Amino acid sequence: MGILIIKNLNVMLTTPLLEKYRKGDLVQFFNNVLEILTEQRAQALKISPQRKALEEVMQHFNEAWHPNRGSELTPQIEELDMERDTLFIGLKLTVDAWGTYHYEKEKRNAAFLIADKIASYGDKLHKKRYQQETAILNSLLSDLETGLAKEVQALGLTEWVANLRKVNTEFNQKYVERTEATASEQEGKVLELRKEATSVFRKLKMLFEARMAIAEVENSEDLPTFKAVENALSRLVEQYNDAVLRASEMNKKEEESKEVTEIEEK
Repeated sequence: MGILIIKNLNVMLTTPLLEKYRKGDLVQFFNNVLEILTEQRAQALKISPQRKALEEVMQHFNEAWHPNRGSELTPQIEELDMERDTLFIGLKLTVDAWGTYHYEKEKRNAAFLIADKIASYGDKLHKKRYQQETAILNSLLSDLETGLAKEVQALGLTEWVANLRKVNTEFNQKYVERTEATASEQEGKVLELRKEATSVFRKLKMLFEARMAIAEVENSEDLPTFKAVENALSRLVEQYNDAVLRASEMNKKEEESKEVTEIEEK
């Protein structure tokens, strides 16, 4: 019987910055992982027990951390979600139309580039779960404010993009405020479940990477499924990591601004 030697393989999911995720974001992230790694896929990839373990701990985690529908913040959150959806859909429809029918060639090309970038983030973004939509919009807006800033300005969409950024940020602040308020009474339980879910997820991630490495060596028929899951999970992680880093940078700037103000007032 031959010995299988695995080397020089770079099978590694993008590492989520779990310790930096806020509690509500972490709950949503693990829920998204379970949505991507369905039970059918887990069975095919022979990691069903590990997925089941994450699913079970998340049942308890969700119960301890479900947003209170009766919260006074809920109507504000729903209103902000509707507002950002309207802004996003309007922006998408506009660049889709201009990318095909604008009478000026330069603006038509600019609109096409923006439409193509929006399309790269997947279909029906506004139908995603709250915080997944928040993370995706943050990534998209970063692209529009940097790499495509010239095209956005050329089409007169700078204020539109700025409004979408403003509403998406306000939504995230209200959402996090609500989830933190509803979980305050179960802080100890939530902390314990956070540690457990993180540990279970990391074991699942390690086994997934190991089995995928073997699948690549053996050119297994399950390799396409491994790659599909890997791509989806890595993209999910990138969206959440980007949102966390942006929030951290904004908090840092706010603290620096506060310090400058305090110094000036002295």
